Amino acid sequence: MSELSNAQYQSAVKKSELNIEFGLISVNVNSSFSQVTKTISELYRDYNVTLSSDWFDFNVSVEKPSNFRRFFRSQAVFKLDGHIPFKPLPSAHAYPLFEWGMNWCVANFYHRYLIFHAAVLEKNGKAVIFPAPPGSGKSTLCAYLALSGWRLLSDEMAVLDIETGNILPFVRPICLKNNSIRLVEDWFPEAFISDVATDTQKGDVAHVRPPTDSVRRCGEGAKLFAIVFPQFKAGSTTEIFSMTQMNTLKMLVENAFNFDLFGHEGFEFISRKLPDLLLLEATYSNVDDLRTVLESEVQV
Repeated sequence: MSELSNAQYQSAVKKSELNIEFGLISVNVNSSFSQVTKTISELYRDYNVTLSSDWFDFNVSVEKPSNFRRFFRSQAVFKLDGHIPFKPLPSAHAYPLFEWGMNWCVANFYHRYLIFHAAVLEKNGKAVIFPAPPGSGKSTLCAYLALSGWRLLSDEMAVLDIETGNILPFVRPICLKNNSIRLVEDWFPEAFISDVATDTQKGDVAHVRPPTDSVRRCGEGAKLFAIVFPQFKAGSTTEIFSMTQMNTLKMLVENAFNFDLFGHEGFEFISRKLPDLLLLEATYSNVDDLRTVLESEVQV
């Protein structure tokens, strides 16, 4: 847990002196936006946050551009090692830009492990991967489970060590969009949710602080037990279907960030692993019903 106060957070960030340890990676962060500094201090309060050292995996910043847009319709730019990899966004979207930029860095440059676009949660030592495209309700389900006693490993990236077969945590704030923000506020009034950034490229966006226990265990992997493809459908009953290994492999590849870099080795590993896993597709509208089904599967 960080021993820095909020004032120290803000001072360190402004001086490019803040390192956040995620277990998986270490990131050096700075920003000229007070909203980014403030939100980091709130959402990352339970992390190992220190003054900058000479070692880190990524050096990132969210800054005001150097042109006249600093003053007219203010914008924010994300930088990796001083380079700007994508277009600026309105300054009101500076904090989501930081989180999205972090995702981009890991997806594009961290290839030690096989990484899928998926949520990962663990219960009773059994990790469940939830790969899903946008609009499937993945993050809403992830927040619901994480705040209901499951251990959060990731909202966005399933990190698979093909040497051990374990899932490694990459614990970060959970990104909620549009109606999901109000739902989680109603379900868990004690949860900390960041200010809402409105009208972003993904709609209205806010981030949920991860449970303290999940952060403290960010160096603790978990055995992969199941792959569940969730699909939220308003008004539907909860229906669970078995997935074939072939369809699961196809959908995993579609949701992988770096599968092609592992080539035959990655394909062979996943093909050998699938027969040992529970493979399901879940259609639901009631997250509590789905949680009941999932918890019945992960009982010791």
